Amino acid sequence: MKIIFCIDKLIRGGTELQLIGLINQLDREKFTPYLLTIRESAPDLTPANCIHLNWDVKKLFSLSGIISLVKLVRYLRDEKIDVVQTFFQDSTLFGGTAAFLANTKVRIACFRDLGFWHSKKQAVLLKWVYGKMTGFICNAEIVKSHFSNSFSLPREKMALLRNGIDVAALPYVEHTGPIQNIGIVGNMTRHVKRTDLFIRAAAIVHKSYPSIRFHIIGDGHMRPELEAMAKELGVFRQLHFAGRVADVTGYLGTLDLGVICSDSEGLSNALLEYMFRGVTAIATSVGGNPELVEDEVTGLLVPPNNEEALAQAMAHLIENPLLARQLAAAARQKVESEYSWEKCIAAHNHFYQEQLARP
Repeated sequence: MKIIFCIDKLIRGGTELQLIGLINQLDREKFTPYLLTIRESAPDLTPANCIHLNWDVKKLFSLSGIISLVKLVRYLRDEKIDVVQTFFQDSTLFGGTAAFLANTKVRIACFRDLGFWHSKKQAVLLKWVYGKMTGFICNAEIVKSHFSNSFSLPREKMALLRNGIDVAALPYVEHTGPIQNIGIVGNMTRHVKRTDLFIRAAAIVHKSYPSIRFHIIGDGHMRPELEAMAKELGVFRQLHFAGRVADVTGYLGTLDLGVICSDSEGLSNALLEYMFRGVTAIATSVGGNPELVEDEVTGLLVPPNNEEALAQAMAHLIENPLLARQLAAAARQKVESEYSWEKCIAAHNHFYQEQLARP
C-alpha cells in the first residue's frame, strides 16, 4: 500500500511527533510511506526509511502554488499512490485537492483539535475539500462531534483512532515526599496553549508555597513576552524556562505535577505522557481533556481561562501529596490499557483496508 502523508512542516509539536511515530511504526512489508512537507522542516525529524518530498510551497493561491499543485497531481498518478492522508489546513487544501484531481482512491483528512485556527473564508474552502475526501480520522470523541457538526460531515465516514504511545519508553515514576516541581509542556507559539495562565497561577501559588519550582518545557516566539510577564509578577526566579528539551520523557520524571491549561485542545500528547510517567495531571476541561482525565479520579479538571482555579488545584495537591500519588497511579492504569502503538497501528491498518475495499 503506497501512502503519502501531507503536513505543513515537521516541528517538535504533538501532531507532528505523532505522525513521525506512525510512519516509523508502519510495517514496511505492508506499506510504502511517503512524506510531503510544504514548508521548511527540521531535517533531523524526518522518519527513517521514508520517501520525503521536501517541497517549498510558500503560497497556495499563487502561480507557483498552482504549478506545485499540478506537480503533485502528476506525482500521485505516476507513483500510483493508494492513500493520501492530510494534516492541518494548508496541507489539507493542497494535498486533498491534488488527491481528488488525481483520482487517488483513498483521501483522508485528520482532525486533531477543535478548529480554533481557521477563519470563515478558510472554513468555506475547507468544506469544499472535505466534501472530496473519502474518510476522516479523529483522535478524540469531542473532535469527531465538532467537525461532524461544524462541516456537516457524515459520521459513518469518521473513525476515532487513539494516539499511539511508546509504553516501554515511558516507565512509571512513583514519586515520594512533598510536591516540589510543577511543569507545563508546550511550544510557546500559540496563545491558545495559555502558558501565560500557567505563569499567573504560579505567581499565586508562590505567595503561599515559596519553595515550589515551576518548569516550562518548550520554546517559541512568545517566550520573551512570557519571561517579561514572569518578571513583572515576581515569579521569574522560581520559573525555569527549559526551552526545547531533547529528552522530554526524562524531564517528566522529575516533575510531580503536570499542567495543560489550553483554551482549546484535541487529545493532548503531553497529557498522555504525564499520565504514563506518574506526573499527576491538572487540565482545563476543554476538548479531549475530559476523555483522558476524570476529575478527582485520574487527575484534576479546572475551568479554562481561570488562573485562580488553576492555582487552587495546584495548592490542593501540594497540601495533599498522597492524593496526588493516588491520582497518578489510577491515570497510569487507565492509559496503559487504551493507548499503545500496537493498538494505534492496528486501528490505522484496519481503517486503510476498509477505505481501499469500498466501491
